[in-house]
Amino acid sequence: MEILGIILIVPLGGITIIALFVALILLFPAPIEKTRQNIEISLGRSLLLGLVNFIFFALVAALLISVAENGGDLLGALFYLLAGIILLGLIIFTLLGLTAFANIFGERMGGGKTPFASNLRGGALLLLAGLAPYIGWFIFTPLILWTGFGAAISAILRKAKKENLQKD
Repeated sequence: MEILGIILIVPLGGITIIALFVALILLFPAPIEKTRQNIEISLGRSLLLGLVNFIFFALVAALLISVAENGGDLLGALFYLLAGIILLGLIIFTLLGLTAFANIFGERMGGGKTPFASNLRGGALLLLAGLAPYIGWFIFTPLILWTGFGAAISAILRKAKKENLQKD
């Protein structure tokens, strides 16, 4: 019975991830377009920025979880909440980056009749490339995750920095 569950969860999980990419492109076109531009313009910078920030925020979250386990009930809950907020931020920025990569892949594959079809194809390619044994698991996926994370951070923070400069 467990094997049947695994056999069903892998394709269904893949379908839902592709649908998530397409939904994010439709819901947040501007941040994803800025993230996409960062990937296309400065791939290496995005990778370095993503790797450094991922390591930093993962260590901070791990430290907060460690403190939460040794703290009291109220203090522990507060540290768990802070760690959860940091991890949620990691996930959100990474999803923006992955969605931008799916968009890039879809367009470079020749697009499609509609942007929706192009994004579906790009998301499927991204997912299948990440599922490739060993190279996909240990090289392609981490590099894509870190690069997308760094590009999303750069896109969102640059936007906020420009808005603050314009207000002054």
